[in-house]
Amino acid sequence: MDAGAAPDGLDGLLSEARFARYLTRYNGDRKLALRLYTWNLAACSALWGPINILEIAVRNAIHDRLVERTGRGDWWSDTRVRLCRNEQEAIDSAVSTLQRRGTPEPSSDQIVAATSFGLWVGLTGAGVPRDRLLSYETTLWQPRLQHSFPHRGDRRRKYIHACLDDVRVLRNRIAHHEPIYRSPLQKVYDDILEVAAMIHPDARDFIESHSRAQEVIDQYRDALTTGEIRF
Repeated sequence: MDAGAAPDGLDGLLSEARFARYLTRYNGDRKLALRLYTWNLAACSALWGPINILEIAVRNAIHDRLVERTGRGDWWSDTRVRLCRNEQEAIDSAVSTLQRRGTPEPSSDQIVAATSFGLWVGLTGAGVPRDRLLSYETTLWQPRLQHSFPHRGDRRRKYIHACLDDVRVLRNRIAHHEPIYRSPLQKVYDDILEVAAMIHPDARDFIESHSRAQEVIDQYRDALTTGEIRF
């Protein structure tokens, strides 16, 4: 069915505030707005898988290197690992969530699985530059975390962090059902593939072999012209 021929009941499901941004894009043309809304759903669906693979790969790669450094699964409890407030709060939040859900003493594996992507992106950030204890460049990246991305070539921490942060922003927009049609989807998808390959070439190959993200991105104009969109 053409998105422009959507049943009248759809108006009751999409709030005016949510749909208004799509209508504004096409000066109130409901048919085009619905096509854009549907393509946006398709793009969100297609990109969620690649983001999922990258998130898990980054999390495990960084976690493994920090376990190697400290010799313990709960590396965040090691006095040699100093974290800035955002990263410490991310771990504390994961613990609190698990405890609230009935796990009074969560294991390190459970805590890692419950953490947000923001934690791992933050660990590739600068921390507090030039601070002897909180400069992530010197306390985390150089001694350990650079080895989380063994195929990075000459890419530096700042570049990898910027790529991951762009992915994080898009991930959160998708998770909160926000429009992503204005986002630089091609760039972010390219970033996903590049960073995945830095961890292991097989990660990139897996994403490219199973994802339809590139197909959906390429179909943007045709989908809006014909209304033939599936999500």
